[in-house]
Amino acid sequence: MENSWHQLQPKTSFLVRLADRLTDQSWQTLTQLYQPIIGPSAAGLYSALFWLPKTGQYHRHATLLAILRMDLAHLYDARLRLEATGLLTTTVSTKDDLTSFNYDLHAPLLPAAFFKDDLLSVQLLGVVGEDLYQSLVSVNTSTTERSTDEENITKNFLEVFHVDGQELAELPTAITAGRQRLDAETQATAPALQVTPADFDFKLLGEILEHSFIDTRALRSERQLLLTEHATYGLDEVTMARYIGEATDLATNQFNAETFKRVIAQNFGRPQSAKSVAQPQKTATTPANQSVNSAEQALIKVATNTAPAVFLQAIKQKSGGFVTDGEQRIVRDLVSRQLFPEAVLNLMVYHVLVDEDRPTLNKNLLDTIANDWSKAKITTPEQAIQKIRERQQAAKQPRRSRARQSSTVKETLPEWAKTSTTNQQASRTKLSAEKQKQLQDRIAKLQDRPSTGKED
Repeated sequence: MENSWHQLQPKTSFLVRLADRLTDQSWQTLTQLYQPIIGPSAAGLYSALFWLPKTGQYHRHATLLAILRMDLAHLYDARLRLEATGLLTTTVSTKDDLTSFNYDLHAPLLPAAFFKDDLLSVQLLGVVGEDLYQSLVSVNTSTTERSTDEENITKNFLEVFHVDGQELAELPTAITAGRQRLDAETQATAPALQVTPADFDFKLLGEILEHSFIDTRALRSERQLLLTEHATYGLDEVTMARYIGEATDLATNQFNAETFKRVIAQNFGRPQSAKSVAQPQKTATTPANQSVNSAEQALIKVATNTAPAVFLQAIKQKSGGFVTDGEQRIVRDLVSRQLFPEAVLNLMVYHVLVDEDRPTLNKNLLDTIANDWSKAKITTPEQAIQKIRERQQAAKQPRRSRARQSSTVKETLPEWAKTSTTNQQASRTKLSAEKQKQLQDRIAKLQDRPSTGKED
């Protein structure tokens, strides 16, 4: 639910339900394959939800905050990561003006299914790199090695058990009814990892590949993979066709999906030919009640039509820098949260790197801005520009704020402090008057003293 962040409070109650049975393999997969993607905070939240005492009863979110030692914003971010990777389904219900959440925990995918999933495998590859990715594949999909002199004497099912052939031809009603119920429950509870429909022209891609050696019919089964790569890196049809060619074996014309992912990941970090993001150097600081100017309109146009990773890369290249692995992860995390449209995310990145002239993206700063914009329900580039103006104007008034805070402290002194201060001032005034009188008496004596006399 879009406004669930605003409904979430420490006192808000929640209920945990287990949608699947978890095994030792589940926890190993969570740690080795999911945690690099979702981070330790989200993995900790998953574990905390699973091991909560009195499963099936309502708890307050304050309990989770105490267990995990994190604030509400980080808890919400961890929850989003679990939802995005299919480990958690969240529903909200309201009764008598009281809001409560229901958290359904799903078991991690089996390793083989995980590596076949385009979204998860691409994300993992981007985080851990090719070498560690291949090691994880080997560890989680290893098979038992047998010597050449071994003979398989294992009996099959029908050699051990007697089964009525008639029952296999026409399954009993109890079995068919049970399967239907399981299918219905699986469809209702299993979350699906979705990719937002992309404006990718498969017809144009087919025309580009038509005169090549590549079998376009074999690519039909890889449609989801192509859409995933397009959404992540903003690849156009021409570039996609080039990468497909590099991932296709010339001898067999076989397309290799793993090679395709690897080629894209390797080429993304390399310097590209000149790509201009926007001509304006900084976001204009026009008054808050004015609409965007021409420079801001040009920036909004580019931000709307550019994928976040490519937008970041173009800004860094224009300033002579390069995109670090950490910055790629930061942008990928922002996209995966699905809190803002891509244009808004691009303006957030532009504000940090160009307006504030920072050499690299800072995760804590971006999280702060993202939280602020989420609370303000920023959904359009124009609203983002307005928010940037407000932030810039607020940054110009730090001294005035400090002066205000100082005066507030003086006005709110406790009574005992006021009394003590008044007494001290009165004491200083009284002492000064006494010294002044003594000085006057001494001057008078000096004046009355005989010219040859001495001071008394």
